[in-house]
Amino acid sequence: MPGFSASKAAGQPCPKLGGDGFCTIYERREQEGFSGCIRYECFGAGQHVVQTLFEGRDWREDSKLLGPMVETFLEMRPLSDLAYLVKRAQAVVDDETAKEELSGLEKELARIGQSRASLADSKAFEKCQNAIRRIYATIDPAKLRKS
Repeated sequence: MPGFSASKAAGQPCPKLGGDGFCTIYERREQEGFSGCIRYECFGAGQHVVQTLFEGRDWREDSKLLGPMVETFLEMRPLSDLAYLVKRAQAVVDDETAKEELSGLEKELARIGQSRASLADSKAFEKCQNAIRRIYATIDPAKLRKS
């Protein structure tokens, strides 16, 4: 994959991740072929999975958690993306009805992200995704670029 020079299976830890959980090449990522790490943004999905959904437990201390944590992250990541889009839209919409709908979507996304079971509710996620798409279709792209 461009920007990631390590060849590893999906769900496996980065070979540049140290035992302390920190990147061992952080200052040299681009030079070592890891420019994708600089551009990658999960909007807090990883932290939420560890701190909230797994109550601070760590896959490095309990290797049986790695699979479930990766699966949960893969479900959480798109939810975090939607939450980011809601925040961006809230910053630019003027219509009160849209503002109220975005506030409701923000609350619903937070509810979905509160448990692994609710993350699995693809219908609730899809409903939020469709509502956000509908709202974005009404936003002037120039306003988004300026925000």
